[in-house]
Amino acid sequence: MVDRRDFAWIVPLFLLGPVLLGGCYVPPGAPTPVDYRRAAEPTTGQPYYVYVPSDYTPDREWPLVITLHGLNPWDDYKMQIREWDSLAEEKGLIVVAPKLRAPVSHAVKFAGGWFRDLEADEEFLLALLDQVCGDYRIDRRAVLLTGFSAGGYPMYWVGLRHPERFSMLVARACNSDMKLFERIELSDGAKRLPIRIFWGKDDFGPIRDQSWDAIRFLRTHECYGTEYRKIDGGHLRRPEQAYSMWREVLPPEHQR
Repeated sequence: MVDRRDFAWIVPLFLLGPVLLGGCYVPPGAPTPVDYRRAAEPTTGQPYYVYVPSDYTPDREWPLVITLHGLNPWDDYKMQIREWDSLAEEKGLIVVAPKLRAPVSHAVKFAGGWFRDLEADEEFLLALLDQVCGDYRIDRRAVLLTGFSAGGYPMYWVGLRHPERFSMLVARACNSDMKLFERIELSDGAKRLPIRIFWGKDDFGPIRDQSWDAIRFLRTHECYGTEYRKIDGGHLRRPEQAYSMWREVLPPEHQR
């Protein structure tokens, strides 16, 4: 039987399009002394953006943020790096924003191929993490995986299947899907992984419903490190909120 919530993406796209466009607007941040740059992961050939703070030095380890975009054209990997760059400069974070498949193909997942796209994104994200850790001196204890909107699909898929690679998952007004959760065998590491889920009190109904679905699934399956928060506003990006939650588990030397 088809679950009506599988078509929840249609509501914000076609009925609430003007609101969604406003909600996904990337507010201008403070100017940064260096710019982000575009690159490609060599194993998969997939592109990504990376921001490295101007005071980066390999003399010490740095925290890393991997931020996952939602549905095009309302969100993409360039919007993700733009929303994080000034915060990254201020807080001393290396940030990468990869171009993904599953946040887009979920809209036509009944045509097939969605889980293949999730697996392709998984291969890419793990290879990208290894590449960035080779290119820069990254503290493996301080790697955040965060998604916005439809970026929740690959965030849950990759983060829960490879909890040893990340220090926290933060879902920012994220979609989820029970079909996705049902394919994940949760390890003891996944059950210990800190997970934060938040959304706006005025967010779209499908986002609120799917956030609750994720919370119920995770807590039912003993992921007791899962916490949630409802905050003011609608379908907004809020990287600063994600950082404040992650800061709770960051080693003291990375807290600015």
